[in-house]
Amino acid sequence: MARRFFAFAVACAVPLAASALTIHVPGQATTIQSAIHQASPSSIDTILVAPGTYNERPYIIGKNVVLRGSGAEVTTLDGNLGGNVMTISFVSRACIIEDFTITGGEQATGDSVGAGIYVNQASPTVRRCRLVNNLGRAGGGLAIYVYSEPKIESCWVAHNNGGGIYVETGPIDMGTTYAEIIDTAIVRNGGIGINVFRGARVRLTNCTIAYNAADGLRTDQYGRVSLGNCIITFNGGAGINRYDPTACVRPLTCNNVFGNPAGNYRGTSVGDACFPGRGSGDVSFDPCFQNVDLDNFHLQMYSPLCLLQQPGACGRLGAFEDPCASGSGNCVVYVESSTWGLVKQRYR
Repeated sequence: MARRFFAFAVACAVPLAASALTIHVPGQATTIQSAIHQASPSSIDTILVAPGTYNERPYIIGKNVVLRGSGAEVTTLDGNLGGNVMTISFVSRACIIEDFTITGGEQATGDSVGAGIYVNQASPTVRRCRLVNNLGRAGGGLAIYVYSEPKIESCWVAHNNGGGIYVETGPIDMGTTYAEIIDTAIVRNGGIGINVFRGARVRLTNCTIAYNAADGLRTDQYGRVSLGNCIITFNGGAGINRYDPTACVRPLTCNNVFGNPAGNYRGTSVGDACFPGRGSGDVSFDPCFQNVDLDNFHLQMYSPLCLLQQPGACGRLGAFEDPCASGSGNCVVYVESSTWGLVKQRYR
């Protein structure tokens, strides 16, 4: 009898897992913020947001919700009241924000930087979002602070004041994890495209960083960045700028860095493993975007970067899947003189 009672007591002590909810906005909650309030902190609830423009500035604190718009083309979060549009703290990558346009951030009094998404001590996943026309002072698209390592995937970060993405304050070289930015375009931002500093760590893969007003990528104060298959072109400052020798840019693999007036690779030091210069497989071509005047940063069919997609080469470069074909077309290819040797060696 005692043995049966002990087994029953243990069974009763095991808590039941919370059932995940699906909450519709505006059907079951009138605002995004009220839906977040309804979500449980102990389950991964899903909030489905109908097409429309939502004038609010929601915050997610300690809840791994999935917040899903109906597509960035039809679902807009406009924080035109001032301050950060969305604030996220104390969540993991199980917290997912996807399929929104996020706009209307503006620096306000206090600590608000005016970002589209402000992340502090959190590592959410942000997918297929357009972060545009935010008037921030530091990281108008995304401002990522204090031990945060989010995953940003297939996003468009453009036309923001204060730069595109700022990632600040990490554990320097302690640990092996990184914030990840994948398949993302960071273009036409006022300021630095992406700035990584104060020990933050970021891995960029298949990103297009172009036509930003200052450096395309800057790293400073023990920042750590690795880059693969990225296009970094026509930024107003340097392409890749190691702003001080405490920072690291490594490894660099199969990037196209071209046409940056302050230098494509700035702050290099021969023999310094942290940033000796051009990476393995890096080239320096005009990428031949389709139509930059219309913010079309897809590659023309005959872009020289198509050569790198051939079997045994680098694979796709930049944020977009683009068609490629052999032969010549209407793409006028410019190659910076310092890379002719590499070009001849690779493609002769």
